[in-house]
Parts: sequence; structure tokens; C-alpha cells
Amino acid sequence: MRKADSLRRWLAAYIPDLKTHPDRLQIYLEGGTINARQSRTLSFGYQYTVKVLVCDFAGDPDMLMVPILAWVEKEQPQLLRRQDSAPFSFEAEILDTETSDIEISIDLTENRLVKVRADGKGYDIERPEEPRFADAFAGVDATFSGILAGDDTLPSDSAA
Repeated sequence: MRKADSLRRWLAAYIPDLKTHPDRLQIYLEGGTINARQSRTLSFGYQYTVKVLVCDFAGDPDMLMVPILAWVEKEQPQLLRRQDSAPFSFEAEILDTETSDIEISIDLTENRLVKVRADGKGYDIERPEEPRFADAFAGVDATFSGILAGDDTLPSDSAA
């Protein structure tokens, strides 16, 4: 799944400890389904929970959560508009006074549009971008990704 790979690259680029120790980052998918309906278009969607396990994390949990919120803002922005204000959940096992294992669960979707080729032989698949939302509050321009914008270690969209 494209978003799981994107999240791995994002965290490895932003969190120095994960650059040095990539084995401390585990990403896996849970509870995946395919959403499809016969219609005029041949479209379908993936729906799944991505689990991010950061082992032996020795930093302030805020230093993990802010980059994840910035990634959510970029890749699954509708999660930041949920009525319950809970874009993802987490669990942590405190290992000692300085380290913990932190598991984050994010419900994701990825849409696909299947297009039959003009010659009728085969098909191509498009991966539409997530919808972007206009700011709901006039004059508010703060974004999680905006605070990370000056960091040249973050992966660009072209790496996706």
C-alpha cells in the first residue's frame, strides 16, 4: 500500500533515531478490506489500519506525534476533521525511565480508478490524490506540515 510506504519514509526522514536504527520501526497493515461497487466507473478502494510500532523510543513522545500529525494532514486530511477530534490512536509500553515501545494505529483509505485502454486491451490504474480542504476558520493558516516545511530532511512528493 502506497500510504504505508510513504509513512515509513516520512518517519525515517524526520526522526533521527529511526535513521540510525531503522530496525526500530515496524509498519504493518491490519484489517484490510476492498470497497467496490458496480457502476459507470471501474473504481475501488483499499481500507485498512496501518500499525506503526516504534521500539525502544527514547525521545519525547511529542517528537513522534507531531510528524505523524503532519503526515496525516498530507496523506489522509479528513482524519483531522473527525467529529471526535481523534485522527489516530496509540498504545505504549514503558520499558524503563527513558525508553518505551509505542504503537500507533491509523485508519486509512486509498482509492483507485481503473481505466480501460482505448484499444480495449488491458487497463491502467490511477491513484487519485486525497481531497484538500479549504480552511474552516477564516484567518487560520497554521498547519502541522507547515511547521516542518523548513526541514530539508523530509521526503518530497516526488519520492513517493
